[in-house]
Amino acid sequence: MKLACIDLEGVLVPELWPIIAERTGIDSLALTTREVPDYDLLMRNRIALLRDNGLRLSCVSRILSHVEPVPGARQFLDELSFNEYEINIISDCFLELANPLFDLLGGPTAMCHRLNVDRFGFVTDCSFYKRAGKEDHVAQALSEGRYVLAVGDAFNDLAMLRMANKSYLVSPSAATRAAAPDIKTVASVDEIIPLHVHERAALE
Repeated sequence: MKLACIDLEGVLVPELWPIIAERTGIDSLALTTREVPDYDLLMRNRIALLRDNGLRLSCVSRILSHVEPVPGARQFLDELSFNEYEINIISDCFLELANPLFDLLGGPTAMCHRLNVDRFGFVTDCSFYKRAGKEDHVAQALSEGRYVLAVGDAFNDLAMLRMANKSYLVSPSAATRAAAPDIKTVASVDEIIPLHVHERAALE
């Protein structure tokens, strides 16, 4: 079966931490790897901010319970399934935050990090998914002789995108676009199916 390796935030759903920052009024929660390149440090800072402001995981989950996938995301995944793709969500998000969104997306396989909480419900630390990078999943599939489609939006997706048979960047930043002139750019995921099916048909 063909494999689709797809990032979550910025591709299928909005970025989650800026939403948390906006709803709580804690501006520092909106910082991303653009401002803090060390992801482990970034998460330690976020966890400390949540605790310092008395925000349990349940509070954050309630904030995110009203978030919905971007328009066309569920249809995009359904179309991929119809075209015989296995769908893997390869993301640096956290399962505890994104679980309701996975339900709305049809329950694709999620390869994400986990949050650990103490007995009071506060996040204490993270359990990171065991991989050197998102490209590990693509490399494994290619070694099995599978065709891989990859979709992402950010700089940390580029290694995965470049390794796949076919890749798309969804509405990337100017810096990411400049770093990846070799990767096809689309404004949203609903552009991908017509493009990809047409290109595959031309090759076959």
